[in-house]
Amino acid sequence: MTGDRSSIIHALNPFVPGAGRPPKELVGRTPELEYMDTIIARTKNGYTNQGLILSGLRGVGKTVLLLRLMHMAQRQGLMAVGIEATGDSERDQAALFNEFERAAAKERRDSLRNALRSVLQHIQKISLETPIVSTDITMQNRASNRYLEFELACEEIAETLSEHHSGLFIFIDEFQEMDAPLMGMLIGLQHRLGQQSLPFYIIGAGLPNLPGVLTTSRSYAERLFEYREIGRLSDEATVRCLQETVQQSGRTFTKTAVDRLIEDTKGYPYFIQAYGEATFNKADSSPIPIEAVLAGECEALRVLDHGLYESRWQRSTKQGRQYMRAMAALHTEVCDSAAVARFMHKKTQDISKARKTLIELGLIYSPERGKVAFTVPGMAEFISRVEPDEQLPYDRY
Repeated sequence: MTGDRSSIIHALNPFVPGAGRPPKELVGRTPELEYMDTIIARTKNGYTNQGLILSGLRGVGKTVLLLRLMHMAQRQGLMAVGIEATGDSERDQAALFNEFERAAAKERRDSLRNALRSVLQHIQKISLETPIVSTDITMQNRASNRYLEFELACEEIAETLSEHHSGLFIFIDEFQEMDAPLMGMLIGLQHRLGQQSLPFYIIGAGLPNLPGVLTTSRSYAERLFEYREIGRLSDEATVRCLQETVQQSGRTFTKTAVDRLIEDTKGYPYFIQAYGEATFNKADSSPIPIEAVLAGECEALRVLDHGLYESRWQRSTKQGRQYMRAMAALHTEVCDSAAVARFMHKKTQDISKARKTLIELGLIYSPERGKVAFTVPGMAEFISRVEPDEQLPYDRY
């Protein structure tokens, strides 16, 4: 394949591996899209509804789906804002206020835009009137005032939107990372405003432990949301995704190529995009044969290693990497914490800190008491295949 031809093929490649990058075709998520349609319709007709929580491993397309749901609400003229939770309460609240202001400025209806600006100006006035004195007690009061200001803003915005047959939707990615008091306040807001029949919704996405995190924060959270587990695509959905995506460039895959791609990708959307891209780049004919899939597998693995695994391995401590290596060596999807300790020739309590740190970093999670699992599909295979170093130059300990 000549350089010019290769460049053209790459330019026409319809596959888009990358965190949160929307694929050309979003398949296998019809129930979630239909549920969002229901919330939108009920809101526009003056009814309230439960919020929606999406949970699952990394690489299954939660962020892409969350963005699609947000765009659905925006296209229907509803006020939809989104952030990625950082764990920093002030930063997350500031981001949400900025999104409120942007959404108000983009509102096309003059009367509603002016009403929303009036609400935000009122809240800003309250904030400016809050005295600033650098004492511990006052700092605590300021934190309480910030929560109060945020609650008032959400309540007044929801009231204003309700009068215009609209609603306030807050989309939160990596929801499990949110500061506990802010998370609790948002859950409480959804509960209280729902009781007042005001259109306020939290649509969140996060790791498999997110439902447990929410109910730990507020026990009634289990009744406030519709919970959907987002997993790998079925073989049928994987075929649809591959064929419908590549058909946009006027091509198709042979059955043997598709069968190999099903085996390679295991139905994970991120994998589908990575292997699809690599295969497309290696093909110079249509239908695309299995030989192109085989030729592209090494490149697809490189993309996955760089995009999913290496940065997460590096993010951990040396002790955390030792813990993950032990998990990988057990060759089981869900590992018993005691079995990990035995493999490391340590007592469970001696490695509890490493386990806790890995959970806080979002590298593993606990599906049930005494069990751990990787948050990224294929992480164990990466560790076994690459055997990355446990000691890195920038480690402090």
